[in-house]
Amino acid sequence: MFPRTLRVLVRGRGRSALWLLPVGLIAVWAVWFFRAHVTVYERSVQAQLEVHREVYSIDAPVAGRVVSTQVELHRPVRTGEVLVELDRENETRRLAEAEAALQGLGPQLEAARAELEGEQRGLVEQKGQGVAGVEEARARLVDAEAASRRAQEDAASTEQLWKRGVVSEMEWSRFRTERDRSQAAAEAARAALSRVRSEGTVQSTERRTRIAALQGEIAKLEANQSVSRANVESLRADVESRLVRAPADGVLGETSSVRVGAQVKPGDPIATVVAGGPVRIVAQFSPEALGRIREGYRARMRLEGFSWTEFGMLEGTVTAVASEARDGLVRVELSVDSLPPGIPLEHGLPGVVDVAVEQSTPSWLVLRAVGRALNGPARDPRASQVQGVTELPKGGGS
Repeated sequence: MFPRTLRVLVRGRGRSALWLLPVGLIAVWAVWFFRAHVTVYERSVQAQLEVHREVYSIDAPVAGRVVSTQVELHRPVRTGEVLVELDRENETRRLAEAEAALQGLGPQLEAARAELEGEQRGLVEQKGQGVAGVEEARARLVDAEAASRRAQEDAASTEQLWKRGVVSEMEWSRFRTERDRSQAAAEAARAALSRVRSEGTVQSTERRTRIAALQGEIAKLEANQSVSRANVESLRADVESRLVRAPADGVLGETSSVRVGAQVKPGDPIATVVAGGPVRIVAQFSPEALGRIREGYRARMRLEGFSWTEFGMLEGTVTAVASEARDGLVRVELSVDSLPPGIPLEHGLPGVVDVAVEQSTPSWLVLRAVGRALNGPARDPRASQVQGVTELPKGGGS
């Protein structure tokens, strides 16, 4: 009897365990339903990649004969790379001659400026020496005039004494001779002062004349140097114009049949450079997205034709949102933050963009869906698809 009772108890305990399993699952689901936070995405109606491109036309700047060419269709080029070189032998020779002439003017200018500086310094020194010479001559004149006055006074007093018979005629004659000699010395000193002044003026005039001539020569040399420098710059530009360079980084698009030895005329087309630019995502959303999508929101894009399980998804950030709808859609621009390997950056690749707009609980999402269902079906057939899904791993989402 005891074994039978034990089997009955075991059967009862097994039925209790079977009831506990669904109860536990319901409890776990309830916790997730009311407490978990999931990311809500706003899905675009349409989206595509856009690559900003600039197209530069390259034409022949001058006429000439082609001596080398690097124009090949679809060849990548760098800014400033020489694509076509025209014959520039004559221009290079004229440039060399002009540069030699310009270099020859430099030493001439330096010599003339050095001579001018010496003449100006000599003029200053000469003025000082002239002043000193004049002062010396004036001092001699003053001394001579003083001696002449003394001699005249002595001669006058001796004459009175001679008339009274105090001194002899010989003594009186000696004083007269001394007076005449001192007067002659004074006249000579006066003439010397006049000569020193005249010589100083003449020498200063001659130096000023040489200085003026040197200044004129320097001005002429400087003018010739300016003309030569402008001529050199013009010839350099002429030589450079015969090198046709790429205006930007990119690839060669259309190319003409430019061959070595061919003659080109100004304006003849040579090639076009297609320059690549930044990649961005342009998406269109339903009007309900206004106010929900803002700058700085994170987003992801799945490209059509590239399975996200194999290639992954593009990560981006909202950079601009239109302030109003146009043709029933709102334009949103996004930057590309990361590009999975294997996906080419081709303009116009279509896809779907999901923008993370909020974090919410599943219960709140259900209540929101019920409220929308009670308000009636969406009137716009292109209404956005708002999905309440948990955040997928990077590159996830179907």
